[in-house]
Amino acid sequence: MVNQPCFFGQTDCQTIQNAIDGAAARGVRTLTIPRYNARTDSMQWRICQAIRIPSDFTLILDNCYMVMETGVYDHMFTNLRAGTPVANTLEGEDHDITILGKGNVCLDGGEHNHLLEKTSGKYGFPRVWKNTMFFWHNVRGLRVEGLHIENQRWWAITHVFCRDVTIKNINFDAIPHVPNMDGIDLRVGCNHFDIQNITGRTGDDVIAMTALCANEYHWWKVEGKDSHIHDVKIRNVQGDPFIHLVIRFLNHDGNEIYNVDVDTVMDASDFTTKKRPHATVDLGCVLYSKVCKSQLGQTRDIRVRNVTSRGETAIRLNNQLCDAEFTNIKTFGDNIDAIGTQGKGCEVKNVRFRDVYYGSAQQEIFVSTALSPDKYHGAVLDMTNITGELEVEGLYAHQVRHLIKGNAPITVKATKVHAEGCWQAAQLSGGARMLADGEELK
Repeated sequence: MVNQPCFFGQTDCQTIQNAIDGAAARGVRTLTIPRYNARTDSMQWRICQAIRIPSDFTLILDNCYMVMETGVYDHMFTNLRAGTPVANTLEGEDHDITILGKGNVCLDGGEHNHLLEKTSGKYGFPRVWKNTMFFWHNVRGLRVEGLHIENQRWWAITHVFCRDVTIKNINFDAIPHVPNMDGIDLRVGCNHFDIQNITGRTGDDVIAMTALCANEYHWWKVEGKDSHIHDVKIRNVQGDPFIHLVIRFLNHDGNEIYNVDVDTVMDASDFTTKKRPHATVDLGCVLYSKVCKSQLGQTRDIRVRNVTSRGETAIRLNNQLCDAEFTNIKTFGDNIDAIGTQGKGCEVKNVRFRDVYYGSAQQEIFVSTALSPDKYHGAVLDMTNITGELEVEGLYAHQVRHLIKGNAPITVKATKVHAEGCWQAAQLSGGARMLADGEELK
């Protein structure tokens, strides 16, 4: 249908939009974009303006190659009402939108347009939001599946005040030549997400859940909807975040993140060719608050299972966290810490770890640091600047300098501790304590 001459416009995106609008006007709720582009007699579709998808509509991408046009500032796809005044109201919610990839679909950011966060709104540039490939604003019932995304110009798939969303079978391949080439971003007001089977390389965080009162909060706020991120399920993520994070949790300014369930995350980075990623799963940050920092209880009910990490830290705790459980955490390669922290002011309550494995014998670190442990400053549990209480059941360590480090009032209760080749069990001060199988480490 999209290749019928009656829909041809001056550009490929006009042609696609004409076909979508024409189908909707006739009551047809599905449109297929094939590989072949009859308007240009080519095997590609060049996008210079956002394609707007109406409610109750399915767009099938059939083995097609779509690339952002050089020198333009816009999304590739967005919902019909996104960015309009009505989208800031409950009545303006779009619904039941599907983009389904069939076969080998490639969406390409093309040549970068120099629109970055540092140039956003300056020197004649629009806001950097124009560079997110998919922008979904106030959508219910969204489904995006079966896509290969290359070289997004900024974030690839961005959601603001969206609910009941399914994202499956997405592969990324980004050469990190510009900052913040995230994969999937959930911003304020996102809830009831099902994210599965995410693979590949991004230029920043693979999946980021960030509820902040930055400028975009006021632009995209939907009156009558809460601003929290909650009820999110993430399954089977195998990604290389360049030097950043595979899964990120970040909330401030009264926004909450709760009831998030993560199962099976692997840091697939090649640490031999570049600096290691900072962390595989990262919770909180002392930066980015506009009004007030996150308080204890605003990040809660978090469950993370089956994490394999080769980054600096497998699980990193950075702010306030309560009612959380982490199970089956494994490191390999030259990780620094299994569980660690960044910055100051982290407080934990009712946080539990089950089965934490820290091993080095399978990598060259066994020779380079295990034989000279005084040169290696990592720990299985780096509780620096963390306060509160934490439980660990099942801790397995091989060739490590410290089981635990701490310099603030943190109490770690550990059972089933198995450690071999530990140079110094504990480095504790400032009221930090660790009870290992009933005995206090000194």
